Amino acid sequence: MADEKVASTTEGKKSFPLIPVIVGVLVVVVVAVGAVFATLMLTGAMNDQELEQALAEIETPPAAAEAAAPAEGDAAVPTEPQLLVTPNPERLGTLYYEMPRPLTANINGSRKVMQVTVAVMTHYDQMVIDSIVRHELAIRSAILADMSRTPEDNLLLPDFREQLGEQLRITINAVLEDFGEFAGVESVYFTEFLVQ
Repeated sequence: MADEKVASTTEGKKSFPLIPVIVGVLVVVVVAVGAVFATLMLTGAMNDQELEQALAEIETPPAAAEAAAPAEGDAAVPTEPQLLVTPNPERLGTLYYEMPRPLTANINGSRKVMQVTVAVMTHYDQMVIDSIVRHELAIRSAILADMSRTPEDNLLLPDFREQLGEQLRITINAVLEDFGEFAGVESVYFTEFLVQ
């Protein structure tokens, strides 16, 4: 009878095979992990090149970023205002140059003569003064032409000297531009002014 009890207890309880369950769970986990990795690879989320390119763009200095700027069709919005670098720190220094000889011209429609000594002022560098010295003959000729077109009635205006100075500034800059030079004369002054 004892044998019958042992046989009946083993027949009543069926043992569940543990090994196939563990293998099945492992297969499901491996398939799920493989599916996740395959999805990431196909969507490009696992692409190291894109990540490295984004990091390189962040770490690129501004000068190299301008060189690698996108084409004109791409609208790149600057993130910070760009400051202009002054090539010559003495640019803002005031320079004066006085023409060595006075200029004498007849007044238009009159027997009077106007004689002036002209000085120019610039806030730019010595380059402007050198250009004036280099083209002084052409500048003197243009100034004399302007002075000889002055009517006698203008001599009585209270701001005649300022008007004539402004006209001569425009004339000097025009002559400099005609010779391909930088027109940097900002003011014209008279160190001597005589009308007879």
